[in-house]
Amino acid sequence: MDRRNVIFGMAAVSLLPMATHVVAQDAGVEKGKLQALMGGDFATATSELAVAKARNRAVRTFAELEIAEQAAVAEAFGSKPGASGLSGKHQTAVQKLQAAKGAEFDRMYINGQIDGHEELLTIHKSYARNGDDPMARGASMVAVTGIQSHLVMLRTIKSTLS
Repeated sequence: MDRRNVIFGMAAVSLLPMATHVVAQDAGVEKGKLQALMGGDFATATSELAVAKARNRAVRTFAELEIAEQAAVAEAFGSKPGASGLSGKHQTAVQKLQAAKGAEFDRMYINGQIDGHEELLTIHKSYARNGDDPMARGASMVAVTGIQSHLVMLRTIKSTLS
């Protein structure tokens, strides 16, 4: 194989995610997919704050897990973490969380994650049944059990916070 073909192939592969994102924007991302991605972006944004600010080790550990998991879900949906942005409601919640400190922060983060995961559970259940993108539908099917597990973890952590 000649070097030009290798270089062209590498360039094409490196541009594929960007091209996919542009096509999704131009075609309009379907509503369920966008809701799932925005919910994931909220979970990521608040979890990044928790990694930096949480006092409780279980809260920080959960936040680290959540960041990694949301990155994987975004990729399965053909996106990147943070690419979909936050709703107005989520932006307000992030601002309130930024202002919180100490044990109050930990409680607010966990309560926000419980609310957010309950929303995501509804979104992913619906998308798994009705979504247009087969790859993203599969990701939603897997996400449902993960979200249910996260809710158990979150409620356990909440019971330990003072």
